[in-house]
Amino acid sequence: FSFLVFIECKSITVLTGAGISVASGIPDFRSSGGMYDTLRPELITATPDERRAMEMDPTSVVEKGMFMQNQFPYLEVRRPFILGTQSHKWKATISHRFADLLHTKLPNKLARVFTQNIDGLDFQCEALNLDHKIVPVHGTIGKVACEFCGIEANYEQFCHDVRANIKDIYGVDEDAPKESSSILCKN
Repeated sequence: FSFLVFIECKSITVLTGAGISVASGIPDFRSSGGMYDTLRPELITATPDERRAMEMDPTSVVEKGMFMQNQFPYLEVRRPFILGTQSHKWKATISHRFADLLHTKLPNKLARVFTQNIDGLDFQCEALNLDHKIVPVHGTIGKVACEFCGIEANYEQFCHDVRANIKDIYGVDEDAPKESSSILCKN
């Protein structure tokens, strides 16, 4: 850490992945008990071909190609994550706060925080967020845009639409609709 304060250290770039969010209680996709391990295609609103694809390769549920054909598999699987992110169910970890501390204590040295995480926990670090230092390379659940037209959508409205239109395949939200219905672009 001492090297970071020396004049020879011109800039700092932080690269993060799933490991820094696991401590907040978010399971990563690939671990035992993670999303791919617990995926149950038979519960998802999908065609037989889409279910077969998810059975053969669970990662297909998060692929853009499937989403563009049918939004329900992704939204049904990610419903609790989307709504949990909105309610701040998970908090930034000490690793997230370390990047924030670097930016605060060593002004002008932190160039960027590149994160593979979509959980949005980096955006809870106000200094990083205000100075636009965060680059979510796979996108973020904390901001939404239409996949077709690209126009940014209202995040709170999107979460409302997820709550009202997307069924709960995990059986934890008794107020969830029994069947999913499309969330359409408002633009």
